[in-house]
Amino acid sequence: MSHSEEQEELKIGRKLTENLVDEESAAKLKKNGTIFGIIIVIALAAVGYYYYSASQTEKATQEAAMALSKILPEYDAGNYAVALDGGTTAIGIDAVGLVDIANKYDGTNEGKLAALYAGNAYVSSNQFVEARNYFDKATDSKAQVVRSGAYAGLALCDEEDGKLESAADNYKKAAENLEEDVLKSKYLYFAALNYEQAGKKDNAKNIYQSVVELSENSEFGNKSKVRLSMLGTKID
Repeated sequence: MSHSEEQEELKIGRKLTENLVDEESAAKLKKNGTIFGIIIVIALAAVGYYYYSASQTEKATQEAAMALSKILPEYDAGNYAVALDGGTTAIGIDAVGLVDIANKYDGTNEGKLAALYAGNAYVSSNQFVEARNYFDKATDSKAQVVRSGAYAGLALCDEEDGKLESAADNYKKAAENLEEDVLKSKYLYFAALNYEQAGKKDNAKNIYQSVVELSENSEFGNKSKVRLSMLGTKID
């Protein structure tokens, strides 16, 4: 793999929509990993999450869930300015933005989910400093899948800043908050790549090996075998 290819691997892209993949949806992604499929996955995961939370009795939880339901279509449509700051939506209703939801309802899981979406929207707008602030907020969520997405977002911000070892640490945390093997192996692979680029070869080898053990014949299992071979490690 060339240096440019390695750099490309390090950039997981600007679509953090994958971070909300649940177990059932991940199986669908494994079968058909198209961008269209990913968009559907995040929509299903998000809707299921905030409707579950909206069933709780706390007033703040209900308010935050309702606010999210109004603004998320703007996020899904790529209207990030409206999604972040709020305003009149495409269907003509006034909606509170993700930033205000994340800040006003910081003590709720809906507020943490809004923070994750805000971080994603800021990344899509190349505003990494702002993105980091909201990913930090989302790491306190009680939902593992939200925490995983938040750590992956922080890792992306670290990569943008050239902090490769920190990026690797955050990708590891993203993986640790997942039960599903497909996305878990992907984040571990990116962690290993960052460690490798940071000169932490032993750390990289150990994680590549763990990816192989986790999902040997998957895309990232095979990629990990290639990296291990290039690092001089024999694969049985």
